Amino acid sequence: MKKFARWLGWSQGLQILVTENLWASGDGRGGGFSIEVIWQIIAFAFLLFFLAKMLKKPLGSFLVKRKEGIRSSLDQASQKKSEAQKLLGEWEKKLESLSGEIRDLHETIRQEGEEERKRIVERAQEEGERVRKQTQIIAEHEVKKARVALKKEMVDLSLELAEKLLKEAIQPQDQERLVREYIGKLKEIR
Repeated sequence: MKKFARWLGWSQGLQILVTENLWASGDGRGGGFSIEVIWQIIAFAFLLFFLAKMLKKPLGSFLVKRKEGIRSSLDQASQKKSEAQKLLGEWEKKLESLSGEIRDLHETIRQEGEEERKRIVERAQEEGERVRKQTQIIAEHEVKKARVALKKEMVDLSLELAEKLLKEAIQPQDQERLVREYIGKLKEIR
């Protein structure tokens, strides 16, 4: 009933607008409405009333469905937002975890690099020591070889010098005396 009263109020308001236009377009006497205009207004009011009655249920159900659809969309959007926030939180945790793993990996790589550097230095020192010892052995061997060669050279030179000196210093009678002494010693040994 309230809706009908509302529609009636609208129709009267519309009637007032129309009547003012009609009075202004009348013969100037301000006489009133013609019966034809009144019937048009009544027909228009009935048309509005019937349209309201006919469209009330479909329009109401459309609006209710639309309202439910909007509410459902809002609920879904809210649910998706909370799911997205949850996923964002999970991804942030994963990202933080990955950052920690990357830091750990960097530290592990640094430590392994430091250990490898130490191993390389130790191996280089060991290799250097081995090469030094080997070089020392080779040097000692070469020195011994050089000493032997030097002694041989000295002996050869000494023999040559002694032979030369003997040839110059020994006379034939000295040679005979040396031969006799040598033979005497050989006889004693036997």
